[in-house]
Amino acid sequence: MSTRTRRFVLVLLHIVLVTASFWAAFWVRLDFDVDQISRDIFWESLPILLAVRLASLAGFRLFRGMWRYVAIPDLVQILKATIVSSIAFVALQWWLFGFDGFPRSVFLIDFVGNIILLSGTRLGVRILRERSMGGSYSDAGGGRLLIIGAGDAGASLCSQAFSTNAFQYTPVAFADDDRSKVGQTIIGVPVAGRISEIPSLVRRYKVDIAVIAIASVSASRKRAIVEMCREAGVECKILPATADLVDGSVSVSEIREVDIVDLLGRSQAVLDVDLIRESIRGKKVMVTGAAGSVGSELARQIAALEPSVLMLVDRAENQLVYFEAEIRPLISPRTDLVVRIVDVNDQPALLHLMKERYPDTVFHAAAHKHVNLMEDAPSQAISNNVGGTLSVARCAIEVGADNFLLISTDKAVNPTSVMGATKRFAELVIRELNRTSSTRLIAVRFGNVLGSNASVVPIFSRQIENGGPVTVTDPGVERYFMSGSEAVGLILQAAAVGKGGEVYILEMGDPIKIVTLAETLITLSGLTPGEDIEIVYTGLKPGEKMGEELSFSGEDVTDTGLDKLWVLNGAQNDAEDGMIEAAERLLRDLPELGEMAARNRIADVLPGYRPASASDRTESGAVDMTPARTRVGDFADG
Repeated sequence: MSTRTRRFVLVLLHIVLVTASFWAAFWVRLDFDVDQISRDIFWESLPILLAVRLASLAGFRLFRGMWRYVAIPDLVQILKATIVSSIAFVALQWWLFGFDGFPRSVFLIDFVGNIILLSGTRLGVRILRERSMGGSYSDAGGGRLLIIGAGDAGASLCSQAFSTNAFQYTPVAFADDDRSKVGQTIIGVPVAGRISEIPSLVRRYKVDIAVIAIASVSASRKRAIVEMCREAGVECKILPATADLVDGSVSVSEIREVDIVDLLGRSQAVLDVDLIRESIRGKKVMVTGAAGSVGSELARQIAALEPSVLMLVDRAENQLVYFEAEIRPLISPRTDLVVRIVDVNDQPALLHLMKERYPDTVFHAAAHKHVNLMEDAPSQAISNNVGGTLSVARCAIEVGADNFLLISTDKAVNPTSVMGATKRFAELVIRELNRTSSTRLIAVRFGNVLGSNASVVPIFSRQIENGGPVTVTDPGVERYFMSGSEAVGLILQAAAVGKGGEVYILEMGDPIKIVTLAETLITLSGLTPGEDIEIVYTGLKPGEKMGEELSFSGEDVTDTGLDKLWVLNGAQNDAEDGMIEAAERLLRDLPELGEMAARNRIADVLPGYRPASASDRTESGAVDMTPARTRVGDFADG
C-alpha cells in the first residue's frame, strides 16, 4: 500500500471513529434510547466536529504514526489533539448554533469516548501484532531471552523484542536486584528473581541467551554477571550504556557482544560536547597516522563534527584504503575528505600537501609504538617519533595552523624504553617550538588503549584462539587502560582548550594487572583460565617496567575544570632549551650510527633515560627464537 493510499484509509477510519464516538455520546446521555437522539442536532453538529477533529489530528501528526509501534508519546499526542479539537468544537457550536436543545454533557462524554476509541484502536493493533509475533517465535525456533535489569532500558528492550520481526528471541524473564520489582511483571514478562539467581533462572526458564540491560553498571559487576552466565552455560550480551537507554528509544539492533572495555573499563568522562563541536565544525582538520587505532578513532569523531575539510594522512597503504572505504559513507556533504599516502618524515611532500588545504588543526598520531620492536630498532624510533614530530610540527607552523597536538604516552615519563624516550624527546621538541610560534603546540599523554592494534588484547585473543598458552611478562605487571573512544573525546577536548606549550594528561583511573586482562579475555571466550587456557610468565624484557606513571615528580598537575582532563605546568626533569638543535643533530647523524650508538645518543639528550646494555639485552631474551605468538611484550597506543 502506497503512503498516499494508507493515509487516505487512515483518514476514513478516523472519520468512522469520530462519528461513532459522537453518536455514542448522545446514546449514553439519553439513557441508551436511540429514538430520543435528535437527528437534526446530530447531523448539524457532526461536520463541525469532523472538521476540527481531523484538522487537530493532522496537526499533531497522528496520520503518520505506525500503529504497530504505538507508545506513550503517541497516546499523549491523541490527548492533546482531543483537548484542542474539543475546545474548538464547543466554541464553534456555541457561535454557529448555540446550545438550545444540545445536551451539554455530550461534550464531555464525546471527549472521553474519542480518547478511548483512538487510543484503544491503536493499542489493539499493536497487541494483536505482538501476540501473533510471539507465536511465530516458537515456530521459527527462536531462543528464550533473560533480560538482566528491569529498569527503563530492560523494559524498552522487552517491548522492542516483541515488536521486531527480525529479533528471534522471546523475553521469558527479568532479573533485577531491586526487591520491590521481583514478583512484578513487565509487558507480561515476570521479574523472576535477583541477579545473583541467574543460574537458577536460566534453568527454570530454559534460557538460551542473556542480555545486560542496565544503563549504569560497574565493570566489576559486569564481570560477575558474565561469569555467572558462563557458569550457567548461556551466552551473555550487552546493551551499550548510552542516553538512548534512558529515554526509552533503545533498539534490539544495539545488542552486542560483551567486550574487554565493558569488563575492564571505568566510568566514562563527561565531555563538553559544545566546546568540542565549536572547535571542529567548519574548520580544516588534519590527522596523521589516520589508519592507526587512535588516528582512525580521531577521524571518526572529527567527521561527526562536520569540519569543512578532513585530511587523513598515513604511510600504511592497505590500512588507509580500507579505512577510507569505512569512513567515506560517514562524511557529511559539507566536509571535503582528503586521503593521502605520505610519510611524516618526508617534509617537502608533507608541506606540499598542507599547502593544498592549509589545515587549522593538526592531530599528530603517527608514531612507532611497540616497545619491544623499538628496543631492537632505535634508529627507526628516533626517525619516526622524533623526526616525524619535528617535520609535521614545522609544516603546521609554516602553513599557519592554529593548533598542533601531539599524541604522547605514559611511557614518556621516566622512560626505560626507546619508544618512551623518543616520545619524551618529541614532547620537549614541541614545547620548545611553541615558544617562538604563533601556532599553539600541545601534547596529550595517556596510557594504553584497550583493543588497539598496539595493545596486548589482539595478541592475547589470537593466543586463545590457538588454544594457548597466553603469555604474560610478570604477574605483577600493571598498566593504565582506557577505551579508544573516550581517549579521543578527551584529546579533542584538550585541543579545544590548549593555549600552547602544555602537556595534558588523561585521568586513567586505576591501573589494571595484565594477568587480569588475560584472565578476563579467556573468560569472555567461554573458557576457564588455568584449566582450558594456560597462562605462562615469560619475564620482563628490555625497556619494560612493572608499572607506568603519568607525570614526573617535578611536574605540577592542575585541574582544567573539565572531567578527567589535567594539565602539567610545573618544572620538568629534562631541560627544554636546545632540544630542537639536539634533534636535528641526531637525525643528521642517524644514517651513520649503529643501533647501540643511536640508543646511547638518546641517553645523552635525556639524562633520565638509561638504555639496557647489549649484555642485558642478550641475557633477557631480546634476541631469542621463541615463536612470535608467545612473545608478548609491552605495548602502548599513543
